[in-house]
Amino acid sequence: MSERRSRMARPVGHVPTHARAWPLAIGLCAAVAWAAPRPVAAQQQTPPPASTVGRQADSTRALTMALLDVTVVEALERLSGAARMSIVWQPASLGARASTRISCRIDREMPEVLLRCITRAADLDYYRLSSGTYVVIAAAEAPPGWAALGGFVVDAATGAGLPSARVQLAELPNAVFAGDDGAFTMARLRPGTYAVTVRALGYQPLATTLEVTPNATRRVRLLLTRQELAARPIIVNGIRPGDASARLGAATIADSATRMLVGPSLFLPGAVAPLGVSRRDGTGDLHVQGGDIGEHPWRLDGIPLYDVTTLTGLLGIVSPLAVERVTVHRAGYGASVGSFTSGAIDLTHSLGEPLSPSAQTASRGVATDIAIDPLTATARLSTPVAVGNATGRAMLAARTGLWQFTAPPAMVRAVRHWSAPDPVLLARVSGFGAVPGMEQLDRTPYTGSAGDQAVSLNDVHLAVALDWGTAHQLSASAFTTAQGIAHDGTASDSGRATVHSVDEYGWRTAGAQLTHRWLLGTRVRQRVQLRASRHALDHDVSMAMASTPLAIAGGEHNAISEMSLVADWRVQLLPQTTATFGAEVSRAQAELDIANRVLRPLSFANTVWRGTLMADVTTRVAATTFLDAGVRVSQLQSGRSYAEPRLALRRESAAAGVPWSWRLSAGGYHQFVTQFDVASTMPVAFVPSVRFWLPTDGTTPVAQAWHVAQEAVWRPAPGWEVRGEGYAKWMPSIPTFDYGVLYAAEGVPASPSLVRAAQFVQRANGRAVGGGVRVIRDARLSRGHWRHELAYDYGWAERAFPSRFGGQQQPPSWLEPHRVLAVSEVTPWAPLTAAIRARGVMGRPWALRQVYYDLFGAAPDRSGLPIDLPGRMTRPAIVDLDMGATWRQRVGTATVEVGVSVTNVLNRANVLDYGLRRRADGSGYDMIARLLPGRIPVVTMQLRR
Repeated sequence: MSERRSRMARPVGHVPTHARAWPLAIGLCAAVAWAAPRPVAAQQQTPPPASTVGRQADSTRALTMALLDVTVVEALERLSGAARMSIVWQPASLGARASTRISCRIDREMPEVLLRCITRAADLDYYRLSSGTYVVIAAAEAPPGWAALGGFVVDAATGAGLPSARVQLAELPNAVFAGDDGAFTMARLRPGTYAVTVRALGYQPLATTLEVTPNATRRVRLLLTRQELAARPIIVNGIRPGDASARLGAATIADSATRMLVGPSLFLPGAVAPLGVSRRDGTGDLHVQGGDIGEHPWRLDGIPLYDVTTLTGLLGIVSPLAVERVTVHRAGYGASVGSFTSGAIDLTHSLGEPLSPSAQTASRGVATDIAIDPLTATARLSTPVAVGNATGRAMLAARTGLWQFTAPPAMVRAVRHWSAPDPVLLARVSGFGAVPGMEQLDRTPYTGSAGDQAVSLNDVHLAVALDWGTAHQLSASAFTTAQGIAHDGTASDSGRATVHSVDEYGWRTAGAQLTHRWLLGTRVRQRVQLRASRHALDHDVSMAMASTPLAIAGGEHNAISEMSLVADWRVQLLPQTTATFGAEVSRAQAELDIANRVLRPLSFANTVWRGTLMADVTTRVAATTFLDAGVRVSQLQSGRSYAEPRLALRRESAAAGVPWSWRLSAGGYHQFVTQFDVASTMPVAFVPSVRFWLPTDGTTPVAQAWHVAQEAVWRPAPGWEVRGEGYAKWMPSIPTFDYGVLYAAEGVPASPSLVRAAQFVQRANGRAVGGGVRVIRDARLSRGHWRHELAYDYGWAERAFPSRFGGQQQPPSWLEPHRVLAVSEVTPWAPLTAAIRARGVMGRPWALRQVYYDLFGAAPDRSGLPIDLPGRMTRPAIVDLDMGATWRQRVGTATVEVGVSVTNVLNRANVLDYGLRRRADGSGYDMIARLLPGRIPVVTMQLRR
């Protein structure tokens, strides 16, 4: 019992001494037996896993021995026998080296010296165990001499970089994608020869082989040849493996489609309707996801273009032939795009288009393009250039207006109709109605204005791109535009109240930029750009009554100059991670003068410096899932800083032949140059509003918005595509003119001019939600193809308007809540393409002319006019049917394209907006419609050679 207690009292894990000794002894014996050398004869009878030679290690005795032209195995066996060394090796370790023949000798040296010579000669290695046994192994591989590959993917004819071109090495699982300038990088490649495939939408795939050498960087320029041009445009917004989700949130329109968005508002086959983008009827303005046009400004090669009147869109903001590509950035765009509260519309200068794959060689020489439509005539010349060792292309384009010669009669009639004086505004705003004898002025039925309408536009573009080797690109561009709209006419009602008016708008823009791109190795692409621009608007108006000595005159002037220095670096941080870092310094100087006899006189000028730091990171978090994160931090000269975080998650798949992709994004956005839309206050103004641009210095509200957006694309079957988007915006800060300060119903006060922005700019707020869907069917016919598209867009937005509408938020004047579109396009054979488009726009608010709400919105119930909240006063639906066809034919070395179209085929009387006229008996007011142009037949022609 006591022995049992004694055993139980021992600590847990205690083992008697004699019991612990046995396992230790057995283990030592086994280790000695395993490590002991084996005789060679025994090895031949029963081969062990490791080949072994030698009896007893004795490496301390000097030895003289020569081995001449023997195999490695023979050399090891002879050394082991002569020096009595124990040498072991695994046959798999020696591999093919076992038969390598070597020669070594030693003279009175240690045997290990000879072993070292043998292993080095055969690219082997060895180590020694504590027992004295030498183990021969394969030599450790030297760190690989990593190679790198980088360069640019460019258009073979023009040398222009191809954004998002896909570069795939057959030996690697993942492709890389070129940046916006066509630059791509591939780091840490094993030396060798690779099969390379390069693809870009609208270009023939390129298959080639490239060799990269150890510890070297290879830079290449990969040239892609365009596919045969078709009437349909190229929209870089589709599904492509690895790139589909990256293109969501932006639509890039290239080739012939650019003239549909940049040029005059005409319909031809190839017209596009990207998600979230609408062209406002009557003005041609492009609006992105319910935002005002100033919240997504235009940029040409990074230079801002300021749209100054609501008729610029009808004429085209710049020469279409001068533009190669249009990219529309929508809600949720990345930090590298910029600081704007809705988006941005980026234009890229063209360097000349090739005619067809067969004309690639010819297109490297001088190429000319001429285009004519009822409103403009445009010409473009492109040619190769060389400066020293640099080669490239240059482009010169010019455009002039043809309104006075070929303006469509329906448009001329519409402009004359819009120029008729509004009798209520004439009586109230001008003050003429208070003059004795003019008490009935607000009842005068002006129906039109006889006179001259002059529309002028001239612009010139120059662009040059040069390449030095494969690492340097230098591009420069400059342009100047001058546009004007003027009306000089007389409106009367049987001669009783004749009004003569002159209304002139003129605006000029000039800009230039110089950009240098440099591949620093293959992991870093550097871009430095210096740009400058100047924009100016002058508006002069005068009006006089013929029967009385009554006359008024006024005008507005706005100008803004900008200069910016921008640098960014695109870095391949890891194989799956790319980052872009950037910095910008900008200076903006603006001036604004208003003296229109309706609003308080205003004279304002300021200069603002701004610095910005930016970072964007894209990483692949899974095989088909990507994360984009970025931030912009801007500081104004006042010392105030503003941060704009951006984040997006996107995914794509092509599993089972059913490709799809989606993108979910969110972010904060500011805007530091603000557009102020001011209604034309003169009764005879045929331009609905004028836009002024002012930079903020931090003493006035800075525009701010938060976006959440989602977009998805699905191709359920070949030839079918379904697209959808949704967005939500919250705008806590919208700088807005305060009409409670600018306008006084009792007349313009004699007080001094407003000179500080804080006196007339107030903070408003707003919100917007919307979405859209596109269903596209694209199929081939026996000799051609056809395409159908059904589209629906919904948008809802409301904003506060300082001093107006009792503080209630109202929808903005440009809102189009419901838009429906159906397009069919067919190419029965190559030369001919025909299209038909039906569309409807429903629910437009602000039924009256904008000036009514701007001037009388502060107290509509006290104005005595039938003015309700603009959200309750809607205009009738717009319904249009348009038809068009183009014929393209090769004539020798030239290509001729002729287009014929008819817009508003049904000649519907679609309403632009309403004015007011008092009834003859004075019992109330009638709403007088101003109509959009009726049926407009158009012929266009383009020649390329």
